Amino acid sequence: MPKLSPSIKSLLSAPISNPHPYPLPALPKLTSTLDTIRSRASSAGVGTEAWLTVLSAAGVTVNSPASYVGIWEWARPILREGYKVSSGRRVEGLEGERWGAGVFREVGLKCISFNGIPRSINALNALRDALPEEISSGLPTSSTRDPTPANIESITSRSRALWDAIYAPQHEKLINKLDAAHPDLPVHILNSHYGALLSDPSSDPRIPRAGRILTSMIAITCLRAQGGVSPQVLSHVYGLMKAADQPGEEGLEGREWLISEEGIRWVLESTDAVCAVVRGDGGNGVPEVKAKL
Repeated sequence: MPKLSPSIKSLLSAPISNPHPYPLPALPKLTSTLDTIRSRASSAGVGTEAWLTVLSAAGVTVNSPASYVGIWEWARPILREGYKVSSGRRVEGLEGERWGAGVFREVGLKCISFNGIPRSINALNALRDALPEEISSGLPTSSTRDPTPANIESITSRSRALWDAIYAPQHEKLINKLDAAHPDLPVHILNSHYGALLSDPSSDPRIPRAGRILTSMIAITCLRAQGGVSPQVLSHVYGLMKAADQPGEEGLEGREWLISEEGIRWVLESTDAVCAVVRGDGGNGVPEVKAKL
């Protein structure tokens, strides 16, 4: 293993590079924020999977694995009480916790398409380390997204179906614009993200999935939390508003409210609230945290 000089070590940890993630904020502040977000959603008839999706996506994007795990720990007793999932059945107790952990993992994975890979790796690793054996042992261990000669056409078909549903009537115009920027840009976006990752490969009711509406909510949350990408936020807001008639969404509680202006406001303001409490002052600067290289 090569050794780094002290000067390179110092440069890697220089404050100007924001080298460390945000730590877990004061629990009373975090809990109060999460309670308020959940209460507002519940009063509108929104189910557990929806607020769990927004909170977990915000936790990944704000770059705080500790907060991502903190949100999970806050949610655990709520999940044990029981709730209805998108497939229509009710889960509670240990099954409720396992299903919630599955939602957290699925959201963390889909965040890759909007945040890049590193933050999802760090958040999902932190969650894995925090899960007790009784929960982690019940989570799926086999991949459902491996591309094979048998499913590659399905992946391609799903990519265009999801893309068109989100961006119509501008879907072809956007493809052409991406192609003009780089001919492989639409190829990668469609096949690696919209097909292989963002569209759901399985309808198995035993596996948590973030369907069409929840996927648009992940996109809005991630992009809003990043900042500086308002055109993309706007595109996915329109995409969410067009998700009402998508098949497979019938079991999602509060779906009509989620695609309304009030629902969109809730997604945006909830994201802002999580970011503000984790960042401390609501800004973009990362507090320095001492850590060994």
